[in-house]
Amino acid sequence: MKPAPLRLERPHSLEEALALLAEHGDDAKVIAGGQSLVALLNFRLAAPAVLVDLGQVPALALVDIAEGSVRVGALCTQRALERHAEARAACPLLGLALPHVGHVATRNRGTVGGSIAHADAAAELPLLLQTLGGEVEVTGPSGARLVAAEDFFVSHLTSCLEADEIVTEVRFPSGADGWGAGFAEVAPRHGDYAVCAVACALRVEGGVVSEARIGAGAVSDRPLRLPAAARMLAGSRCEPAALAAATDEARRAVEPSDGLHASAEYRRHLTGVLVRRAAVQAYGMAAA
Repeated sequence: MKPAPLRLERPHSLEEALALLAEHGDDAKVIAGGQSLVALLNFRLAAPAVLVDLGQVPALALVDIAEGSVRVGALCTQRALERHAEARAACPLLGLALPHVGHVATRNRGTVGGSIAHADAAAELPLLLQTLGGEVEVTGPSGARLVAAEDFFVSHLTSCLEADEIVTEVRFPSGADGWGAGFAEVAPRHGDYAVCAVACALRVEGGVVSEARIGAGAVSDRPLRLPAAARMLAGSRCEPAALAAATDEARRAVEPSDGLHASAEYRRHLTGVLVRRAAVQAYGMAAA
């Protein structure tokens, strides 16, 4: 299959891109790296009349670490972020999860903002943003607004973005000393969509978990935070009893569906297994 006929526009500024979206409304679609959208176009699951290519707006590709966040411009490629040493040090989950995003060839083109805007429930970057309680900067005709991750993701492949808005920046909270990170994923093959993925961030003081964040992907219509499971780890040293309680809470919190590669029951079981793995990894990093 090939895309339906469309017109390609290549604006050179954010303002020009927003003007094109305002002019064409629902008939327009934004493209950045194209690693997800091009497949939808080829199968004609998406058929916009106008494609607005952001590739000529380099100001959207910057990475900055400020105000307790790793602030990533929407056009920053996944590979560039993966290789950004300061970003990985400030937010270790990025370094753990990004190698699971597709393959190097796709990460060389795929963008951080595009992955967030695509809102795939099985994608790694939306899971990290949800787990950490990050924010998305969205810019439209009225200017920029910040949207919390829990409000941004609405359903599978659906976000709160309006037709005339663009994701311009993604903010991943950074961790200070005492924080550790863990990430675990199961997929049919490396680079395939996850059957289940879990992210965990822990802060350890005196060997005891003082704060925990856990999230799961590919087990719902959006990435999920698992606060009840995280509470089971607070005040513990990630000993077997605490880990068992966290895994039980995680299994109760998810309602996966049957899929091509795994049943709902298997995904539920896998969520608990991966929560344990990610928590142990995070505790080891934080306590080291």
